[in-house]
Amino acid sequence: MKRALEMAFKREDDKISKFILPNPRQDLTPQEVKAAMESILSQNVFRISGAELTEIDAAKLIVTTEEVLELA
Repeated sequence: MKRALEMAFKREDDKISKFILPNPRQDLTPQEVKAAMESILSQNVFRISGAELTEIDAAKLIVTTEEVLELA
């Protein structure tokens, strides 16, 4: 089973930018994710296509399972 944390931010050009972090900690809390996202915004280090991130949009944990098909 694969896990990834997706953090989405609104930009000043009204588009959404997403950051996907593979293999987040199992015990990661919503409060920790929100604090990390607020830190990303306050440091203002990312510009995507010339647009700054302006606010938090959403965060989600993506869990993917894989099943190998036996092709006899």
